[in-house]
Amino acid sequence: MNSVFNALPVRDLARTGALPTAKPLSHIGREDSAVHLLTDFAEQKLSELNSDMSVSEARLWMKLADNSFKVVENQAGDCLGILAIEDVNGEKPMSVASRQGVALKDLRVRDIMRPISDLPAIHYRDLRAATVGDLVSTFREVREEYLLVLDDDRHQQSRSYLRGLVYARELLQRLDLAIDLEHRATKFYEIVHVVKGGF
Repeated sequence: MNSVFNALPVRDLARTGALPTAKPLSHIGREDSAVHLLTDFAEQKLSELNSDMSVSEARLWMKLADNSFKVVENQAGDCLGILAIEDVNGEKPMSVASRQGVALKDLRVRDIMRPISDLPAIHYRDLRAATVGDLVSTFREVREEYLLVLDDDRHQQSRSYLRGLVYARELLQRLDLAIDLEHRATKFYEIVHVVKGGF
């Protein structure tokens, strides 16, 4: 097979002293594309935690992370769930250890993670067609902090893979709306109810 490749047009910047650079959107509105909120694993490699890792070791890794969640994988590299910083720092480890009748030091990441079977999922094509307002409505409906985003495997037509996720707290931080801080909301759906704006 003989492919022909063409060079891209190159611009001469000899008389250009400076150029503005692209900046990420810090604030978004309800009419903006929902894809701006995707943590896309195809573009941004997240560090993963092994499901067999101890909770105490995971806590150390979470403290060093630059985001508030990690993907939990098995030995084959498949995603089993999500582990959030509040899962390791809150009461959950003690509660799970007590319920299972094991010492806290014997608790593993798989014991306290949020399994993918418990998390809502949407398709990437639907996310691309959606607005931020559509995402807010979706989070209100599912009442979860994470939306998994699936995409079709190009090599196996009938198979999907985890493309990324949308994190409700990031959506709130980037929405250009006022938030009533008098109300102490703990879940995303409670946070959305105290948002003042056009939703």
